[in-house]
Amino acid sequence: MNHLERYIGSEEFKKIKDCEDLYFKSFTLVYYLFQDRKDSAGYPYIDHLKRVSNRMTTLEGKVAGLLHDTVEDIDGVTFDDLREIGIPEKIIEVLILVTNKKVDRPLTKQEKLVCYGKKIDSIIESGNFLAIELKISDMSDNYNPTRLALCSKELRDWFQLKYESQLEKLCSAYELIGL
Repeated sequence: MNHLERYIGSEEFKKIKDCEDLYFKSFTLVYYLFQDRKDSAGYPYIDHLKRVSNRMTTLEGKVAGLLHDTVEDIDGVTFDDLREIGIPEKIIEVLILVTNKKVDRPLTKQEKLVCYGKKIDSIIESGNFLAIELKISDMSDNYNPTRLALCSKELRDWFQLKYESQLEKLCSAYELIGL
């Protein structure tokens, strides 16, 4: 059984799998998976996925933007589950690059920063333009001053520490690759 089925039910799973419109398929899937989740500011998490998707410049990018947190945030869901419903390998490769691996122990803030820096470096080193664009879109939304104003000072400070220099690094790589 595909892990997505346990979240959305067999009937909806079949409809999504059979859908030929890749964007609609992906949007419907994340709607079901994230409909009850809230972001760090208390707003519907699906809004973050839509904003990230809307910043992307291609259909593949828009689909990746919708799906980018699925494997990372939905317990048990795998890239193979996404393949099984018809998500193309080109998009799966992007999702693999941007998805943070789960760790089996709590990390200190410093360890989290080091891991995140390594993740950004690996995305850049991949030379995958779509993955770089996606990560910029995701980080830009997470680091948006309007959204940050709704968060606690502690969370704002954490996002600044986590994102500021890494976002600059990604934007520089994006400009170099995109030329």
